[in-house]
Amino acid sequence: MKPEPKKKLPNKKVISSAKFEAKEQFTKSALENLKTEKERLVNSLKKSGEIKESKKNKFT
Repeated sequence: MKPEPKKKLPNKKVISSAKFEAKEQFTKSALENLKTEKERLVNSLKKSGEIKESKKNKFT
């Protein structure tokens, strides 16, 4: 009987590229979450009167 052929593993460049893509995607997602959370907090503070709206918004 013939031995089973070994599965080819991806080379290091492909693996590190995939890791980089995953990290970059996570970073973009985390940044977007922080931006939306900041907007919610600022809007909440404006509604409660803690901060005043002005023409030049320092928070955005």
